[in-house]
Amino acid sequence: MRTAIKFTTLAAIPLLYSFTAISGKSAIRTLNGDDTDGMELRSVQVEGFESEAWTAVVSPGDPEAIPAVVDQQGVPMQGEKWNSPEVGLKGEGNKPCRPQNLANDETNKKCLGLRFKFIYPGNNTVALIPPASKKVYRVLDELDHNNKPKVQEVPGLKLPGKVKAISVWVLGRGNDYTLEAWVQDWRGSTHVLKMGSVNFVGWRPLSAKVPVGVPQDIDTYPQTKNLVLTKLVLRSKPTANTEKVVIFFDSVKVLSDLYDVHFDGADVDFDEQDKKEKAEAKEYAKNLQKYTQGGK
Repeated sequence: MRTAIKFTTLAAIPLLYSFTAISGKSAIRTLNGDDTDGMELRSVQVEGFESEAWTAVVSPGDPEAIPAVVDQQGVPMQGEKWNSPEVGLKGEGNKPCRPQNLANDETNKKCLGLRFKFIYPGNNTVALIPPASKKVYRVLDELDHNNKPKVQEVPGLKLPGKVKAISVWVLGRGNDYTLEAWVQDWRGSTHVLKMGSVNFVGWRPLSAKVPVGVPQDIDTYPQTKNLVLTKLVLRSKPTANTEKVVIFFDSVKVLSDLYDVHFDGADVDFDEQDKKEKAEAKEYAKNLQKYTQGGK
């Protein structure tokens, strides 16, 4: 499934040395030489929180049944919502919710707002899950009961290219929590990227590098195997109190290498399955070309 994303040029960096010499991996040879001896770094926005709200899941769950924290009617005292997160898109036309650095982007008027409160301090977490409409489908190296390849549905945001780093703007109010980005690679393994503390006031960008050991490509065409952002996780520190937490998020971006292999003869099909897989690869390459040329 295609995901609409915004694009901002960051840099175009050609490599002056051989990819094979660096990694020891084989490279695809083309009429133009080694296509993997190139790199095209771009900053791409993959989520602007403009149309659909994410879902918040807390751990531990709602303890409303505990007598010590409810009134006689069995509901939270004073109208408070314990361990029950509230989440939604915030911002209005005359009061847009966005960092000042993004004020030049007139299409960015909303952000994701989150409010929650835990009753006990400790290892409390809030996971922000992308909307149900954001899904990635992957063909597994397994067969189903009909002897056909299994297709895995991965909820999350498909990250373009080979990702070097991921960032998000956070509007904090001084709560002692940390932020993590959870990404899944094409083999099904999940990698937790530590983005840092949100214990500050005002808008601030947080980022994390993707370790070089996270698999994002293979030695055959098509090479790129996209990562999927499956969740953003807020995790309390032991020193965090149980005050109400209000926090906002905007502009999830990736710094990504959008260079991909193109070669003469790619249109020759073996069968319908091969044709379908290459059609998807061609559409992906078309989008990459559009990004590198400054398209939207």
